[in-house]
Amino acid sequence: MADADLAAEVNHSSGTYPVVAGWGVINTLGDRFTDLGLTNTAYIITDSNVMNLYGRNVQRALQKRGIPAHCFIIPAGETSKSFELAQGIYNWLAGLKAERGHAIVSVGGGVAGDLAGFVAATYLRGMPFVQVPTSMAAMVDASIGGKVAVNLPQAKNLVGAFYQPKGVFADVQALSTLGKRELAEGWAEAIKHGFILDASLVDVLEEHAEARMEVEPDISTEVIRRSMAIKANVVSQDERETLGIRIMLNYGHTIGHALESSTEYGRFFHGEGVAVGMMGAASMAQEMGLHSQDLVDRQRSLLERFNLPTTAKGVPVADILNGMSLDKKSQGGSNRWVMLEEVGRSVVRSDVPKDLVEKTVRELTA
Repeated sequence: MADADLAAEVNHSSGTYPVVAGWGVINTLGDRFTDLGLTNTAYIITDSNVMNLYGRNVQRALQKRGIPAHCFIIPAGETSKSFELAQGIYNWLAGLKAERGHAIVSVGGGVAGDLAGFVAATYLRGMPFVQVPTSMAAMVDASIGGKVAVNLPQAKNLVGAFYQPKGVFADVQALSTLGKRELAEGWAEAIKHGFILDASLVDVLEEHAEARMEVEPDISTEVIRRSMAIKANVVSQDERETLGIRIMLNYGHTIGHALESSTEYGRFFHGEGVAVGMMGAASMAQEMGLHSQDLVDRQRSLLERFNLPTTAKGVPVADILNGMSLDKKSQGGSNRWVMLEEVGRSVVRSDVPKDLVEKTVRELTA
């Protein structure tokens, strides 16, 4: 029987997994795990903000289906993506005698997903892994595609792996408990998907921007599924980022990640950094003649309608440039920039003049 909540399926080197989004999905997790053959013990990793809101509900849904479920609570925030916390989870799993046939379950945003996935990829040389994203950014982007990692002090996500989950199950109802800022930063990833790959999605976001910020069930779920499907399709084509397709998802991230790390993850949420990075990339592309100023203005207008920042006033230029030098997608010491040619079509450029990069960063921070 067809799953009405199925947004897409990801095809990868080891198989296929469902990407699901709907209202009340958490209540169906027991059946969904059973359908995937995950009927042994589950180890839920969630954060201190999400535990009482949704972590406990996930635990109950699994236990109701006869699946034993334990919870490990991490502090909320990007600083939890550390070796120290991963070590703590390893010790917890060892104490509970976790086995390869058991499952690691992430419940929360991108931080919980990245950390839980990193643990799943490495403990016992690999355990089944399920994503239950509860933030907008995690639903439309971070939970799909198998990128898992921890941070180093120098930069984000420098130590990690490609490790695909067994399924992604997003309960859109969870977004109703997010603050406006947390919701907006997630929409940044959906806006990004539209600008790089789907012009009609940009049209839809422009038409209903205010409704998205109110998490209207039908409209929001439709757009979330559409954005998830874009990400799933890209990952299916280029799982390990070797064909020049998946890198398109990095639009806005070169500057965005540098902003996060250079401010010690205390000023910008991930999506906020990406929004500023999108403006930097658009500005450089316009100066290089790839597209018009009208596109730059259109992108800025849409980001601002979702209450996203388009500048990073006061951040030291040198710190941002240093952070960018550690970008994982650099080649030969040069950044590879994802740039737009038009709305819905993007290209990768490695020939962006360094003086243009520095000029753009100075303008963003002025």
